[in-house]
Amino acid sequence: MGARRSTALALPLVLVFLVGVPVDALAWGKAGHRVVATLAMSLLTPEARSQVAHLLGPGVTLAEIATWADEVRSNRPNTAPWHYVNIPRDATSYDPARDCARGCVISAIEQSRRLLQDPSKDRTVREEALRWVVHFVADLHQPLHVVGEDRGGNDILVQFIGRQTNLHRLWDGDLIDHVYPNATALYKPVQAVLQTGARQAWADGGPEDWAMETHRVALEAVYLFPASRLIDDHYLEKSLPVIHEQLAKAAVRLAALLNRAMGMD
Repeated sequence: MGARRSTALALPLVLVFLVGVPVDALAWGKAGHRVVATLAMSLLTPEARSQVAHLLGPGVTLAEIATWADEVRSNRPNTAPWHYVNIPRDATSYDPARDCARGCVISAIEQSRRLLQDPSKDRTVREEALRWVVHFVADLHQPLHVVGEDRGGNDILVQFIGRQTNLHRLWDGDLIDHVYPNATALYKPVQAVLQTGARQAWADGGPEDWAMETHRVALEAVYLFPASRLIDDHYLEKSLPVIHEQLAKAAVRLAALLNRAMGMD
């Protein structure tokens, strides 16, 4: 995907890295992003699915473009701040002036959504907006992509399966990769949560609401690691259901956003 043409997305974001932000911003890894996109595709209305096919071209699925935003980061470093939002750990609400003054995942989703739903925009602009949205909605549901302190967990070193990592990387992919060999294996438990979850309630609200919900997940689950900073089986067992639900919610909300943006819901 990195070799394909790239149309610049006109987001009002300063082209710099923010101080104190996550360094490893590849939320959920390839497996997590593909699962979110695959499940979201199954929840699209027929008309929205038709528009997705029109924008992406024959045979290209949402899953295939789900990690494109990560793949282009090395060539487009200005997009790095679009993958997260720096909400303080003690915050009880989202403050765009404080948390997103120079752009973040919330503003990136909103700007991309507006481009996507604007039929007057060139097809290539709308197609790239779709690529951003697919990725960023998933990123928004990785708990450490919505916390500003300790660079989203990058500064918290932990031990996991005999090696040193950090809390952010642990949630980005280490936990998933340790348990699931591929996206197909991860798909099954996330689909099970999707089938039994409160899908209609999950679809309500917007990126700001979803960010604050994810922020609470970070405080209630992610930061409760052992004092020894040794990630044990107990932490792993408690974390997996959280990961499954976050991915399921991301899929429902991505589908809802696409259905609404394409004027079909």
